[in-house]
Amino acid sequence: MQADATQARFNQPLGIAIDGGGNIYVADSGNYTIRKIAPSGVVTTLAGSPGLSGAADGTGAAARFKILKGIAVDAAGNVYAVDDGTIRKVTAGGTVTTLAGLAGATGDADGTGAAARFNHPWGIAVDAAGNLFVADSDNYLIRKVTPAGVVTTHAGTRGMRGTADGTRATATFLGPQGIAIDPSGSLYVTDWYGPPAPNIPQGSTFIRKITASGIVSTMAGNFNSEVAPALILDTFAIAADASGNVYLASGRSVRKMSSSGTLSTVVGPTNTFDSLQGITIDDAGNLYVADTSANAIDKVTQSGNITLVAGKPGEAGSVDVP
Repeated sequence: MQADATQARFNQPLGIAIDGGGNIYVADSGNYTIRKIAPSGVVTTLAGSPGLSGAADGTGAAARFKILKGIAVDAAGNVYAVDDGTIRKVTAGGTVTTLAGLAGATGDADGTGAAARFNHPWGIAVDAAGNLFVADSDNYLIRKVTPAGVVTTHAGTRGMRGTADGTRATATFLGPQGIAIDPSGSLYVTDWYGPPAPNIPQGSTFIRKITASGIVSTMAGNFNSEVAPALILDTFAIAADASGNVYLASGRSVRKMSSSGTLSTVVGPTNTFDSLQGITIDDAGNLYVADTSANAIDKVTQSGNITLVAGKPGEAGSVDVP
């Protein structure tokens, strides 16, 4: 019998990811938990305990999270979450380990495991080989984390902030937030302005692309005027499909950017949404968004039809659906 996932309750869901089997994983930030929504409508808490924050590794309810943001899932069903300056791994069975970084510590050091440092990382993406790519926002860098926890700087110039395109080693970023990867290995980043960045309108977001060969370019956003191809403000959530199209969720809208940089609206602005801060895409091209302020998960088709998947808009909680 199909369960009703709309009977579940969430508290500020943020990061969202979907696996090949249609299971949706949610970084339920206000509950300090990782939630799973099965295609059958069953909603479970994969790891963490509602209302209890911390940095403890462990299995299921014994694990603790503190500041959950981006989330990604690999082909084996392992979930990876950005949490308080660390990268946490959650197995399909709910066992949580800290793959890289140290809770509560900031820095930009490359290294292995707890020797590595991040500075307010936000988004995370995983490639077919299990390598992770992290938008390290306040370091203005894109970091790579191997399955063994080895952290290196993948793109950006350490200690420099800007909008320079070029090679991975010479490019600069303003403040990477969301990150997505397509099957070819190209990365897409929402690069967001935050002080201090002179001559850039507050809230401006640049869409950056990093090819598998290591070339960084700007798909949208224009230094000091933000006019090409269209105004993009305060956008963090990003997803990519197999054709190199990028999807952006922000506020009450979902937009699509073609591989050539043409921007169009999938849906919105609409009062159905409150504050979208997470987006993912399935193999059929359906989009799933985390409406953070509304405490809900919605499905958006390519034609713009919206369906409530899980949670109740406007009602926070931590209820699973057996």
